[in-house]
Amino acid sequence: METHSILYLDDEADNLVAFSAVFRRFYRVFTAQTPEDALDILHKFPVQVIISDQRMPTMSGVEFLATVKDTFPHVIRMILTGYSDMPSIIDAINKGNIYYYITKPWKFEELKVIIHKAIEAYELRLSNEALKLENMNLKVKTLQLEKEQIFSQYEALRNQINPHFLFNSLNTLASIIPENPELAIRYTTRFSKLYRSVLELGEKSLIPLEQELELMQHYFFLQKIRLGDSFVLHAEIQNTAYTIPPFALQLLLENVVKHNMISPSYPMTVYLFMEKDNLVFKNIKQPKINQEKSTGIGLSNLNKRYTLISGKGILIMDNEEWFSVTLPVFPDA
Repeated sequence: METHSILYLDDEADNLVAFSAVFRRFYRVFTAQTPEDALDILHKFPVQVIISDQRMPTMSGVEFLATVKDTFPHVIRMILTGYSDMPSIIDAINKGNIYYYITKPWKFEELKVIIHKAIEAYELRLSNEALKLENMNLKVKTLQLEKEQIFSQYEALRNQINPHFLFNSLNTLASIIPENPELAIRYTTRFSKLYRSVLELGEKSLIPLEQELELMQHYFFLQKIRLGDSFVLHAEIQNTAYTIPPFALQLLLENVVKHNMISPSYPMTVYLFMEKDNLVFKNIKQPKINQEKSTGIGLSNLNKRYTLISGKGILIMDNEEWFSVTLPVFPDA
């Protein structure tokens, strides 16, 4: 058990010796005959309780404790005074925020109880400060998460409702209507479900993995109608009892289409599988010729979302042949 420390300030050496002899069995006792010596001790050692005599030659106990409270606000301050010093007691309360005043001559048992309660008060102060700090950190994290969520919604809408993708999707739809009306209806249904999900799920931090897989399949279906058998998704997910940030997998699938050549001459297979409590998304690299350099905004945003939610980011592996992203998933409560 940690030993607490007490600083006793008194200009009479005999009083210091008596106090130390009695209380050093229970606490680490520091003594000082002058305010200057007492301040020196406070700057060198951790002290939980200060007891100061009121009547001293250069500075009263109240004046000393009033000085100390700004530099060492958490330390419990007590004054030792006689019955005749009632004005000093009032000053002690008003100026020094004194926890307790002790009347002379003090009695061991009474003072022992007072000091014990002072230590409890000190621990309670520290606990309250820790709770306040924790609460403040939670508020800051919440504000960061809200800000990131707004940015995430914007990115999701900007990435998914963009002229290029809409143009390709509408062209694909126009081409299949006369040839295969039934397929055109299915295409329109998937297209509608995808964008309805953007509006409904944009504010959520996590959604069920099963729902995210369904969103990914909607997007994959739309792309596969345009790219045909050249585009294959091989997903092996046995356990879907997890949650994941919305549109995470769709973003990765979109990046594959955006940055790689996909054609009968360059077929593309995307692999999705579980590895412990992570999803691994993997594809072979077939960079488009003369494509614009990637800004990396989508993956950076996804990593920030993960970090704010769990403190754990995504893992990106990029070499000459393969590109993979490992996404943590979270148990579905």
